[in-house]
Amino acid sequence: MAIREEIIRALEEPHKYHYKAEWLNSKNPKERQLFEIFAFGDIKNTPENMTLTSLMRSKLEKLTLITLSEKYNELSYEVIRQECQIEDHSIIETHLIQLQDVFEVEMDSVNLSIKILKRFDCRDVYCHEKELTVIETPKVTKEYLVNNLRNWETKLKQNILE
Repeated sequence: MAIREEIIRALEEPHKYHYKAEWLNSKNPKERQLFEIFAFGDIKNTPENMTLTSLMRSKLEKLTLITLSEKYNELSYEVIRQECQIEDHSIIETHLIQLQDVFEVEMDSVNLSIKILKRFDCRDVYCHEKELTVIETPKVTKEYLVNNLRNWETKLKQNILE
């Protein structure tokens, strides 16, 4: 079954990085799987039998990069290359520039590394609204966020008391 053109357009939309609403509202199982990957997964979650357009693949590379930016403050190009399955450093830098609405980054083209300076947005959060069919363990869940906030609160309290 072919994917509808409107679904492809939504997944290719350059400045759209959130697909949870589409995942929740999708009635078509194949389209729902695609939205699940784009909402909660990364490039490595794409099934081998799933065909993506080049723009959809590029979007998944960027979504994977956003996930990495949520976990690390500093990243080497090599880690980005492996995790996002990108071969060329210029593509990494292009993606970083295109993601300036999501985070502010300092690129070091000599040492081939980046520093995340500010974050403005994040990936969709999985809250067990529906059962996942492709992603086994989403990176960002409600529980993950609550634990991080509690850890942050503890750290702040300790810093104040010191």
